[in-house]
Amino acid sequence: METLKDYLEGAYRIRKIPTYIPDRCSERKSTGHVCQVCADICPQNIYPVGKRKRPIWDQCLKCGICAASCPSRCITVPSRKMESYLMAAARKGRLTIACENEGSSAKLSETCIAAVSWEQLAYAAMREGVVISLRACGECSYETCKEVIEQNLKELRFFLGDTLYQERVTVLRAGEEYEAPAEEGAMSRRELFGFFSNLSVDTAFTMMPKIENARDNGLLFRAMLRDAVAAKAADCEPADRPKYAVRLPHFTQNCYNCGYCVSACPNEALRFVQGESSFTVAVDVWKCTGCGLCESRCRSDGISGIVPMRVSTLGRVAVAKLPNHLCSACGKSFPYEADRDTCKTCRAKLRNEQLKKRREERKLKRELEAAAAAEAALQEKSLEAEESELKPQVMEAEETAAEPQAAEPEKPAVKPLNVEMEQSYEDEERTDFD
Repeated sequence: METLKDYLEGAYRIRKIPTYIPDRCSERKSTGHVCQVCADICPQNIYPVGKRKRPIWDQCLKCGICAASCPSRCITVPSRKMESYLMAAARKGRLTIACENEGSSAKLSETCIAAVSWEQLAYAAMREGVVISLRACGECSYETCKEVIEQNLKELRFFLGDTLYQERVTVLRAGEEYEAPAEEGAMSRRELFGFFSNLSVDTAFTMMPKIENARDNGLLFRAMLRDAVAAKAADCEPADRPKYAVRLPHFTQNCYNCGYCVSACPNEALRFVQGESSFTVAVDVWKCTGCGLCESRCRSDGISGIVPMRVSTLGRVAVAKLPNHLCSACGKSFPYEADRDTCKTCRAKLRNEQLKKRREERKLKRELEAAAAAEAALQEKSLEAEESELKPQVMEAEETAAEPQAAEPEKPAVKPLNVEMEQSYEDEERTDFD
């Protein structure tokens, strides 16, 4: 029979050591957003800092503190830690969690309670309740882990609300004791192992959350919490369903569906659903860790921050419905601007076309002016040439006009033609008579 650990390593591909998913790391995906939580919290300093690019897995203690502290949940919990948590959470009664140094008979003993994320605490609280023993923390010198524990408790209270937190969560400080109710019977590890070993793989899979792929293994506990919330909601009427506090991005009217925040999200939690005259911004709540990368990547102030919201489901919810601002020239979405119906790109193209047209007009005008000037110069040159050719003749005419005029000889009188003809006829007749 396949054990739970084998099932986790086979079906979910969860490894024996923490799995680092680089393309979901906020430090890798951001430009300017600095996150070194894993490097700061790791007791062995195996995570990359400075010029080191890869974690040193040979020195890993498999404590799981890094996975519980990562803000974007890009580190997967080791299979042994996952198995121990599931086995402890399945036992009857409240889940008791304590540090190994305390030496108590807690159902879940961890190297450090900081290795238990607030999602794990919330899941246990949703089932039957959780008891967190911090009695050994006073003797611990690792202050960073104490800060992580207090932050996890703060997030747990924020998510559940004060009323449910007080009902389902018990925190034991130094000198405090916990008395389990009589109905919380104990189950030995052997009995619990037998309980799990008798389940088939299909039944065990139904107890585990459904995720899209192995890249979501860092969000496995959030998926378990999603299913627990859905199971609670199924037992209530829609109006009576309890609501839980989460932190989600707040979208404003400046959002125009450019998609930069979608590509920036390390867990692929954002979706844009396009409509005819508007679009809807949807968020997978269980995937959104509130890292803030979407806000830092937004180029139009379309996200005004990561704000608290109360939801009745950790599935996909609509957080905003915004009108489409479509460019009348290209048809694409663009940021809303009063008295503007075209985007900046199209306006820039139009402005460039106008400038180009003006430059061509000025160039054509200069060419026409140059051609007119050249023609005028040519005409002037031809006139000068003509003047230079006519100048000697003019000078000669002037000289001739300046000389005295000689008397012209008298010309013989010219008889009219008819008189000459009559004279010739008379001469001929006289000759014939003679």
